[in-house]
Amino acid sequence: MCVLSSDSLSYERLVERMLRQLNMGHGLDELLASVFDHLADLVPSNRIAVALLEEPARVLRLVACRSDGELMLKIGYAARVEGSTLAPLLETGEPRIISDLQEYLRHKPGSSSTELIVREGMRSSLTLPLLADGKPIGVLFFSSREKSRYKKRHAELLGRLASPIAIGVEKSRLIGQLQQTNEELARANSAKDDFLDTLRNEVDKQTEQLRRSEARYRLLVEMGQVVNSSLDMREVFRHAAVQIRKTLGCDRVSLLLVAGEETTRHGFALEFNGDRDRWADIPTQTLPGSAFDWVMQHRVPQVVRSLKELQAFPEDRRLFEVGYRSKVYLPLLSRDQSVGVLGIVSRHEHQPDHWDLELLRELCSQLSIALDNASAYSEIDRLRTELEQQNVYLRDEIRTDHDFGNIIGDSPAMRQVRVAVEQVALTDSTVLILGETGTGKELVARAIHDGSARRDNLMVKVNCASLAPSLIASELFGHEAGAFTGATERRRGRFELSHHGSIFLDEISEVPAETQVMLLRVLQERVIERVGGSEPIDVDTRVIAASNRNLKTAAEEGRFREDLYYRLNVFPIVIPPLRERREDIPALLNHFVARFSARMNKSITRVDRRGMEVLMQYDWPGNVRELENIVERSMIISRGDTLSLDASWLSGGVASPVNENLVGHASSTDETVSLSSGAPHGTHRTLLEIERQAILDALARCDGKVYGGDGAAAALGLKPTTLYGKMRKLKIKTRRKHE
Repeated sequence: MCVLSSDSLSYERLVERMLRQLNMGHGLDELLASVFDHLADLVPSNRIAVALLEEPARVLRLVACRSDGELMLKIGYAARVEGSTLAPLLETGEPRIISDLQEYLRHKPGSSSTELIVREGMRSSLTLPLLADGKPIGVLFFSSREKSRYKKRHAELLGRLASPIAIGVEKSRLIGQLQQTNEELARANSAKDDFLDTLRNEVDKQTEQLRRSEARYRLLVEMGQVVNSSLDMREVFRHAAVQIRKTLGCDRVSLLLVAGEETTRHGFALEFNGDRDRWADIPTQTLPGSAFDWVMQHRVPQVVRSLKELQAFPEDRRLFEVGYRSKVYLPLLSRDQSVGVLGIVSRHEHQPDHWDLELLRELCSQLSIALDNASAYSEIDRLRTELEQQNVYLRDEIRTDHDFGNIIGDSPAMRQVRVAVEQVALTDSTVLILGETGTGKELVARAIHDGSARRDNLMVKVNCASLAPSLIASELFGHEAGAFTGATERRRGRFELSHHGSIFLDEISEVPAETQVMLLRVLQERVIERVGGSEPIDVDTRVIAASNRNLKTAAEEGRFREDLYYRLNVFPIVIPPLRERREDIPALLNHFVARFSARMNKSITRVDRRGMEVLMQYDWPGNVRELENIVERSMIISRGDTLSLDASWLSGGVASPVNENLVGHASSTDETVSLSSGAPHGTHRTLLEIERQAILDALARCDGKVYGGDGAAAALGLKPTTLYGKMRKLKIKTRRKHE
């Protein structure tokens, strides 16, 4: 990012000082002395010199020099330009850096001026051509006693100063020439009266040149103030366009931009019609084959003096069709990178012949700095907004209790779920989690994300059922400013926020049909488009979807896109309802009691036997979430170390906390089950003991029969295979009779 530095402040002071001197009419010697004083603080040197070009002999003569040692190359030294190493510099206007003068002299022994400054002790140099109104007028030399003293940044800084210095030098020389001309004409006037007209013409000519130079100089100063007064790109461009219009008399100024590795460009323009101007946004267009692309690649101005005769690019044809007849496209360069193109267009042919292209290059340099600042500020603001949005999700994650690596339950069904999570976590495959409400689908999604390589990035959760159908596309994919009523600015969607992370789409069956098409494209192509936008955006997001409905049936009935279903159903994980894994209830009960005990500052270590039997026999339509709510409600009303349960809650009733029928209010003869693995035997039995006794009692009642409607599995509400598993775990032998 380019910001104001001490160098640029010194540059501004030098500009102001030179302008004052121009207005005061100081001579060349005084002007060069001031330039030397200012440049000594900006560019390191042991020797500074200026040589001016004398026409028509094309001779460079040293007119000023300041050194910290004895001079060998003295004022008045002159050399022809033709055939010298300075000729190409004067033609191109490009600075030259020589890091080792002695090595240079060995390759060019005929350079007498180089030999002289080497004898003075100079070891490196920077040569800066001086151009006024696009024409060479002389050269500014910097020399140092150190090798490799000058860098590219010195050349760039002096490149910005070259034009003001050249204008000042040229003006001072013109003043001297004007004074000399006036004296000659005054003497001639006594002999011939017709010299009076010649004098007037010459004065007018020189005055007009001075006026143009001063106006050009003032424009550079004003532009420097304008482009550094705002960080809003559009505001900076509007001010710059108005100044360019005043100076050149053009009819349209445009700014075309491209960001990073994009293959499209966009921008805006200001069109002038008399005293009125009209703002126009230039829509996003492809880059290859355009005039914009040509200027960006070649980094030189593109000048078309007659659009009627030459229409090499699509933009040229469009400009001609709406009435424009000539144009200039100039590259905008910042930190050695092409960031855009400044376009200047006229309704008249051959107008570029009257425009000062050197001045335009200076304006582009200043505008590039301002655009770089504005772009950096916009990027910082975008990142700030993105971080604010991410913080919303992170705060939500902090408020949510997760057991990422500890999905509660050791039943065969839950062991299968854990195996599936471990298998799919380290891949990037799409996962579809199926299960009834309250079974813990989000917990499984979190375990998949935390077990993946994306764990350090965000997992964004979206409950599709909670979003209005008209807004779900905007929430998922974002929107552009003006996409719909209320969309005052661009907004990033959940997919962009989850870039390099995961997105959890809960209740995916509730997504409207039109949004399903957009989701299908994300899964197929990994790209999205914001609502109201046309530019594709790549997203690297792992999709985890969940539903409590049968998506296959919904797809077969036409209520869900079949192709989207198959895209989601890459790796399905089915979470069993709690009624099919009742053996996990004791572990879940322990888990929730421990959590709520810490929150409520209570110490619950036991649950009465009748309460445990109620929990084991209930069908749990709300699954684990319902169990959690029941435990929390029981913890609120429990006193002492025993968990109080009211059976009426399980059937939907609401019991008073002081109800005498509370199962937990057992008499001293009631048995209780310890919630601690280290509880003593006797009346305070462990959960495994009470579970073992319940199985033994059921087997006794069923005469040892396990299968069938009158078997122990049916009596306990378990699958026969589940019961056999628990019997093996509890070491209950499968014989016909059990005591």
